[in-house]
Amino acid sequence: MNKKILIIDDEPDMHELLKVHLNKIDGAEILSAYSAEEGVKKYKELYEKGEAPALVIMDLNLSGKEESIYDEMPEEMDGVVATREILEIDPSAIIWGYTAWFGTKWAEKLKEAGVKRVVGRPLPFKDFAEMVEDFLQK
Repeated sequence: MNKKILIIDDEPDMHELLKVHLNKIDGAEILSAYSAEEGVKKYKELYEKGEAPALVIMDLNLSGKEESIYDEMPEEMDGVVATREILEIDPSAIIWGYTAWFGTKWAEKLKEAGVKRVVGRPLPFKDFAEMVEDFLQK
């Protein structure tokens, strides 16, 4: 079974923390993209080769800014826009939001864009990785 996981997050530390836990999943292959644009491009390349990830873990705020909670769409390409673009490429893509911005109007837009689940970052990485492993085993 395909166990490719594409992480789209602008924070290198988040990639490293997620990888520590996700790499414990037997057979998992973790791929990284550090911007929405890079993530969409990577997904498209993989999809066109018949190697689409089983799961995309999408951050919401991909701007590198932390100073405000958006009620409106930010100017930069964010997780909402990236989700829409990936789903245009592959309507069957499975995308989960993993973000500190859960519970906001902005996070609701992520759900409206088509993510299957939005998980708040207060959930420990170990527990999140267990959720991912359960998903991959189904």
